Parts: sequence; structure tokens; C-alpha cells
Amino acid sequence: MAASLLGAAGHLAAQNPAAAEDIRGPKPLVEIPVPEKPHFEFWLGVGGGVLLVLVAWFIWRSYRGKQRRKSPPEIALASLAELEANRESLEAEAFANRAAQTVRQYIADRFGIAAPRRTTEEFLRDLAKDESQSLAGESDHLRVFLKSCDLAKFAGSNLDTQQRGELVQAARSFVTSTAVSNSTSTALTP
Repeated sequence: MAASLLGAAGHLAAQNPAAAEDIRGPKPLVEIPVPEKPHFEFWLGVGGGVLLVLVAWFIWRSYRGKQRRKSPPEIALASLAELEANRESLEAEAFANRAAQTVRQYIADRFGIAAPRRTTEEFLRDLAKDESQSLAGESDHLRVFLKSCDLAKFAGSNLDTQQRGELVQAARSFVTSTAVSNSTSTALTP
């Protein structure tokens, strides 16, 4: 058995040639490239930029939120003041339309009633049906005011300076009285 092992070992030695007899030498080491790590400064800049944008957005949002929004009475009174300042330069139809639209928009904003989207008749009919609405006591004064505006808008009625002043004053009285409380009735007649 020892002879067969020696024979096998000699046979194996014949398969491994000596280094001088080998036709190829060892291959050089292959270096596997390692990607560069992003620089610390780059990520610091990106993070700082994002943080800066977030802080700017937060400041802008908080500033915008702090701006006081005007209340419906303030908006209506400012619009009426502008209308009164321009009352001579506007035609009767445009003047009456702006006066009625100001009161209608005030009613929509203050009381949640869709007055600007309804005709005068629809608005007054709905107001008369629902006695629980806070404007029920004002319906007669609103009727006279809106009918006066409608006459100037649709019937071509001309408004002199005094009538224009009375319309603006009636609208202003309505806005100021309903802004404070709804318990007192106001004169909205021109």
C-alpha cells in the first residue's frame, strides 16, 4: 500500500511543474476601486440650505398669519367711504350697483346669507320666510334701500348728489348698527 501511495505522490508531483517550468507567472493584484465618500462639507451645506429654507418659510407663514384680517364691517365701511369719495364721478347705475353690492357682500360675510347671488326679491322673500334670522328686523329697511338701488340700476332713475349721500349714509348706518348688535332696528331708508 505504501508503494501505491508513493506512486500516487510521484504522479501528483508531475502535475505541479516547478516555478521555473511554469509558463505563466503570478497575476498582479487587482485593486477594486472604492467610491469616494461625499465630503462632510457638502452634506453640511445641503442640510444648512434646507434648514434655512424651512426657517424662512416658518417666518413668512407666521408673519402672514399675524396680519390682521379686516372684519366684514371694516371692509364694508371702507368700501362705502371709497364710494362716497367717488360719488360724483360715477354714473347713477354704477353708484347704486356698488352701494347695493357693498351691503349685499357685508350681509353675506357677516351673517352667512348668500345675498350677492340672489335678486332683491329672492333675498327679501327668503328673509321674510325665516323670522329666526338676525336680519328679520331689518327687512323693511333693507327692502327700501335695495329697491332704491334697483330703481337707479334698472329703471334708469337718476340720483342727484343728495340722494347718493343718503344711500351711502343709509348703508353706513345699517353696517354700523348690525356690526355692534342686531337688537336695534336701523333706518336704512334713503
